[in-house]
Amino acid sequence: MDQIFAKPRMLFMVVILLTIVVGEYILHPNHWDTWPAFMCMVFFFCVHRDFKQMPHILIGGAFGIFQIWLIKKWYAVMVPVFGGDLAKYTDPHTQHALFTSKLIYILIFVALIVLLKDTIPHLFNDFTFMFFIAAGIAAGAHTSIAVAAKTVAGYATAVVAATENEALIAGMQGALDKALASVVPVTNVFEWMAICIIGGGLIILALHYGGVLVGKIMGAGAQPPSAHH
Repeated sequence: MDQIFAKPRMLFMVVILLTIVVGEYILHPNHWDTWPAFMCMVFFFCVHRDFKQMPHILIGGAFGIFQIWLIKKWYAVMVPVFGGDLAKYTDPHTQHALFTSKLIYILIFVALIVLLKDTIPHLFNDFTFMFFIAAGIAAGAHTSIAVAAKTVAGYATAVVAATENEALIAGMQGALDKALASVVPVTNVFEWMAICIIGGGLIILALHYGGVLVGKIMGAGAQPPSAHH
């Protein structure tokens, strides 16, 4: 029990909890996604709070998120090559073309990480790939929500249009536009990159210097306990 509730551990726990609370209160009220910043926090613990790894986490993370912007450009070129039509997103042929295009992009990207991680370590590293995966999951969820919402809206519009009541059609269209604007999430890759670099950077700084402060409180040379989260 003494080891669990040791003073250094308790003090550093307070630093971690305060960092989370402050981060949430800054990001959430502004409707900014918190995951890029807190992924930086997790990876900082994964490298045992090695402050020298901060540039690799932040730059690699932002570069990984940037792949979501690049892969959309890739889709625009490659999906038609494989017989798909991005205007018909749910069509089975388009889904197959998207899968094939995505697989090729991922294979190329992973190959570049393996080949360049020692040459350009800030851009091509393990953090880059993990952020790419997380950003892809987030963007994919946004796309699924958007497709579902627009499909429902399309059916609702068709039903109302069948009444041939212009006033009802106009009212329904206005209501649907407001609903879609409030329900469908926006994928803003550059905002995610900024949250990763700025928000993640501030979190890592808070944890690093919070640990230094705990060490000074506990005495010269003392360090906060190892934290694996």
